[in-house]
Amino acid sequence: MAQHNVSINDSTASDHGLPQHGTWENDYAELVFIRVLSVVEIPVMILTLIGLCFIIKSQHAASVFVSNLILSDLIQVICLLIAASTTSSTLYLTVEYYYSLMVGLYFMACVAFERYLLVSHPIWYRSHQSLKLSCFISVIVWFVLLIFAIICPHCFNFNHLSMCIACLIPYPIIILCFAGTCRGLSRSISLTALQRKLILGSLFLVLLTYTFLILPYVIMVFMPYVGIKPHRYTRLPMYVNPLADCFLYMFIRSDVRNMMKSVCCCRRHQSSNHNQDERAVVNPQNSCCTVVCCISAQKPASHALNTCSSV
Repeated sequence: MAQHNVSINDSTASDHGLPQHGTWENDYAELVFIRVLSVVEIPVMILTLIGLCFIIKSQHAASVFVSNLILSDLIQVICLLIAASTTSSTLYLTVEYYYSLMVGLYFMACVAFERYLLVSHPIWYRSHQSLKLSCFISVIVWFVLLIFAIICPHCFNFNHLSMCIACLIPYPIIILCFAGTCRGLSRSISLTALQRKLILGSLFLVLLTYTFLILPYVIMVFMPYVGIKPHRYTRLPMYVNPLADCFLYMFIRSDVRNMMKSVCCCRRHQSSNHNQDERAVVNPQNSCCTVVCCISAQKPASHALNTCSSV
């Protein structure tokens, strides 16, 4: 009976495309790729989640949706890493992996739709936006995908057709939101140039991630229905998807550019102070002149002239 259950689990995992330990023994490169990528992705996603927790009050909807997106990606990476480390891919890991994958795609659509509302309907967005509404929508997204699952007393699974349909639904939503946002940005006068770049950049990243990292795998699942055998390396770009989603954090924070500028200014200021100290040791008179000039540059022009004349 136990052997029969193992065979069912292994066949289910292979039908969905989740690699098994037996196949990885013949493909050591994919095993190493997954393990190395997981070591990089897990710390990055944890740090991103911590950073999102600090801005969740100031950026209600976007930060909540991106936080759930990164959380679903973290579940994917953990399931994939466990599957790569065990002797066989169980049915539980297969369901968890593809369920979190589909949930992440719907949160990508939520991010795109939220950015579209911010640009095209700013008055309605600001009057209806709330943290409770964002959390309520997130809970709905986590449970709405259960309608695509096969639930019975002995099984909880996703077949090929239902999984492909669930993965394809967010794609036209993302495309329409990207096109509508591009049109809305050309007519929006309430947004600054930096805000427009951040909004457009986040939508472009979501569209780019889905098109080049997720869509090839969805096409691969459809290939057996038309008599084409997909290549096993087609699923490799999908493993990079969690790392690409972490870059959304940079577009959610509106002060990223200011933070980078402040870091660069601090480094320049420290290097300039170090050079001034070295010059002061070599020639104290030049050091005094440099200090006086710096003080005069920070004061008003009239006061600076009086200071220079007195010196």
